[in-house]
Amino acid sequence: MKITEQMTILEVLKAAPGTRKVFERHRMRCRGCQGAAAETVAAGAWNHGIDPKTLVRELNDAAKTAD
Repeated sequence: MKITEQMTILEVLKAAPGTRKVFERHRMRCRGCQGAAAETVAAGAWNHGIDPKTLVRELNDAAKTAD
C-alpha cells in the first residue's frame, strides 16, 4: 500500500496502524480527532505546520516497517 497526500488520515491509520507513531511524533493527535475522517494527509500536515511531502515519506516508511 502506498500512502498519498490525498488519503484521509483515518484511511491511513486503518490501513497502516504503525503510522500512528509518525502522527504522534508530529503532535498530530489524529486518532481521536473527528476531522481525521475527512481531512487529507496534506491538509493535516499544513494545519500542523508540516511539509506534506515529508509527512507522506515518513508515513510510507512507517507502513513498510510495520509490514
